[in-house]
Amino acid sequence: MLKTIEVEIDDSGRVHPVEPLAFILRGRAYLTMLPDTDARPTATTAARALELLASPRFAQRPSALPDEIQGRIDTLRCDWDDR
Repeated sequence: MLKTIEVEIDDSGRVHPVEPLAFILRGRAYLTMLPDTDARPTATTAARALELLASPRFAQRPSALPDEIQGRIDTLRCDWDDR
């Protein structure tokens, strides 16, 4: 079974998983190099989430009953076969 994990590679070429793994890191892999960015999660992430939850935009978000949502999902799923 294929597994996808996020890793960082140091200057020596050693692979360091970003999160703890539930399995031993051993075997073959395909490597896709992502653009190098300094964008890392910051300490303000939780504060921004709380700000969103308290915002008028969040309070006025559209809502639907579970049956309506399931009906929409079923419609879209069936619509796919028509294309």
